[in-house]
Amino acid sequence: MNRPLKYRSLSACVLLCLILFMNACAEETSGVIASGKPLSQSPEPTIIPIPMPTPIPVLAPTPTPTPTPTPVPEVSDSPYGQNVERWREDVRGALTQYGLEDQEDRFMRVLWCESRGDPDARNQESGASGLMQHLPRYWDERAKQSGFQGSSPFNPIANIYTSVWLLDTGGWQHWECK
Repeated sequence: MNRPLKYRSLSACVLLCLILFMNACAEETSGVIASGKPLSQSPEPTIIPIPMPTPIPVLAPTPTPTPTPTPVPEVSDSPYGQNVERWREDVRGALTQYGLEDQEDRFMRVLWCESRGDPDARNQESGASGLMQHLPRYWDERAKQSGFQGSSPFNPIANIYTSVWLLDTGGWQHWECK
């Protein structure tokens, strides 16, 4: 095979490079060189921490204490009896807060007429409930407006204050008992 000298020297050059490369690979057993730096044969794993979500604090609702009626000394001359009179101080406090102190006697009379002082009173026909017999369809909004959102109409203090708020905003028209 007669090739020109130019191609023979090129082939010899390629062969020489190949031999040098193979020789370098055989001698170098510690690693591979990349970008001028030796690389380890067994790379060390990089530990990447797993991000943990920051917990959001959950605020527990503030418990609302269940108020108890203020004890009232026995009143012998009351036409309403002890069951109604036990609420008088709470009624007086609520009426005073709204500037309706002059409505105390009438409020006590309506309370007697509506529930006889029983905070658990419930009308079987209408569902009216509590001391002042609030109708269920109106209770939630009225309780909210009077500052007792979420309270039951059977909570006597919520019922009294909601009733006084209702009296202040609309008069006695909400009760049949006058």
